[in-house]
Amino acid sequence: MYEKSYHTAVLKTEKKPEKKPGRINWKLILGLFLGAVLIAGFIILIKLPQWQVQHIEVVGAHVADPGDVTEFVNGELQGRKLFFLPKTSIILVPEHHLEKELKAHFSRFQTVGVSRKNFSTLIVTVSEYQGVSLWCSDIENCFFMDQNGIAFAPAPFFSGSAYPKVFVGAVQALPFQAVSMEQEKMIDLLREKLPALLIVPTEFHFVSDHQVEVVFNHNGHQASLLFDPTTDTQEALNALFSGLRTNPLATKFHDSSKILDYIDLRFSNRVVYRFE
Repeated sequence: MYEKSYHTAVLKTEKKPEKKPGRINWKLILGLFLGAVLIAGFIILIKLPQWQVQHIEVVGAHVADPGDVTEFVNGELQGRKLFFLPKTSIILVPEHHLEKELKAHFSRFQTVGVSRKNFSTLIVTVSEYQGVSLWCSDIENCFFMDQNGIAFAPAPFFSGSAYPKVFVGAVQALPFQAVSMEQEKMIDLLREKLPALLIVPTEFHFVSDHQVEVVFNHNGHQASLLFDPTTDTQEALNALFSGLRTNPLATKFHDSSKILDYIDLRFSNRVVYRFE
């Protein structure tokens, strides 16, 4: 009895469960099918002719040629992504990348924005630096400079005095901060105050830390005002105003037969001048 029950128990424990027939995972298959349909639909949508960039509108370009901007953008949209997706697809247009490349290529642009107008049109909105003076590395190599002292684009050679010229520092990659804020404030103050004395500055030469030479026309000849930028420019102007209203400087300055060489305002409460 003992032996029989022992073997029966052992046989029962060693019996393996029967395998159930495999089941098809319909949820997985359905998910994969829907995913494939969505991807295929997205690719078809991207390639639709009516969803390709066909028009580029340029807004805000007054000096830069809008045609050049359009040509540049079209060049950036040539080719394909992942070997088969067209870059011209309105869906795939890399707006921020285009903005960055446009600013790098057109140094005249202060700001650039790229947006989609509809399924086939891009809008490129720009603002341009406004040139108020010229920054020059030498007499023949000048760049337009805005009111904040940023040099942004090469300038043609101007034979007259259409723009005052500023000489300081060295050329860098455009656009760049050509003039410090302190220097720009000094230039703005001199350009504002000096015309009241019939002095129209044509050139500003930052010669050293203690000398700025302001060139202007006096009786058909170039003359200079010398300032020390480390001192109060307004006090120097007050001394100049006083000197040009006091003889003998006032008489000589307004005498058309006299040729002024310079007026030196670098010394406190003193106006030093020289006529040829």
